[in-house]
Amino acid sequence: MLSIILPCYNEQDNLEFLFNSLDPVAAAHQDLEIILVNNGSTDNSVAVFEQELAKRNRNIFRVVTVEKNIGYGYGILTGLRAAKGDILSVTHADRQTDPMDVLKAFKIYQDQSSTLALVKGFRKNRRPMEAFFSWGMGLLSSLALGTRLTEINAQPKLFSKAFFDSIEQDAPHDFSLDLYFLYHAKNKGQIIDFPVYFAKRVAGEAKGGSGSSWKVRWKLIKRILNYIFELRKKVKQ
Repeated sequence: MLSIILPCYNEQDNLEFLFNSLDPVAAAHQDLEIILVNNGSTDNSVAVFEQELAKRNRNIFRVVTVEKNIGYGYGILTGLRAAKGDILSVTHADRQTDPMDVLKAFKIYQDQSSTLALVKGFRKNRRPMEAFFSWGMGLLSSLALGTRLTEINAQPKLFSKAFFDSIEQDAPHDFSLDLYFLYHAKNKGQIIDFPVYFAKRVAGEAKGGSGSSWKVRWKLIKRILNYIFELRKKVKQ
């Protein structure tokens, strides 16, 4: 079974579109579950979730609730731990990513011999400043950790439950989770990139990625920088 996890924090204005974009994914893949994580939302997300779930097969679509938001990573980990699939994928709920990209990643994964491979998107249509920011974070992470890492926050990411089970105990609860996944994937198996194209956010508030204010982005940068060196210290030990 393939499990798709989408963390949702205060995305009430995007949820109807998100569910509609997930319907073709559910129709295209037989053995599938789609887990939307209500990651401590304080808007009207609960009502929208119920409204949209009422139209759909609850054996495929389900919502996992985190009562209080304590981080992007924690929401993802909650969804991953609730998943029943032997293949797991994470992508965004903000309408910037195409859910069908998960099925592209799954096909690529099926062609690999290792269960420790991680397949991820590589964003191709970025504005120069955003591309430079991602390149810089990748370069710094690579130099500090001694392994080449690129497009750290790109989605989707797809990997086996066996890989997740082997690393989930010490996983961080914030945006550093993406870096944590990639570092361990590079050291345990391999990372396979494929091209993806992000759309502009049309509703809701950006929380650190494309479209975020520089104040929000700088907060994210500082946390990832701190985590890079925390992880480097663990690696050296």
